[in-house]
Amino acid sequence: MTSKEQKKIQENIVFEMELKEERAEAQKKMAWVSLIAMLVFTTMVFLPVFPDSRIKALADLFGLFYIGMAGICGAYMGMTAYMSKK
Repeated sequence: MTSKEQKKIQENIVFEMELKEERAEAQKKMAWVSLIAMLVFTTMVFLPVFPDSRIKALADLFGLFYIGMAGICGAYMGMTAYMSKK
């Protein structure tokens, strides 16, 4: 194996590691944003800004929102735990 081939292989390995790190960072940011969105949304619902009739009308959508956001957080935490054992 020549020196150029070794250098190209090393560059490829470094590039792949950088991509994995960028993907992990993006996933972490998505999990944080979803967690913060759930907290802000919950706070907004309990403020007197929204009337009770509107909250009751949108109750089904609120449940879907929480399930979606919690799914993102749970998937991130689960995959992080799984990958740390690998």
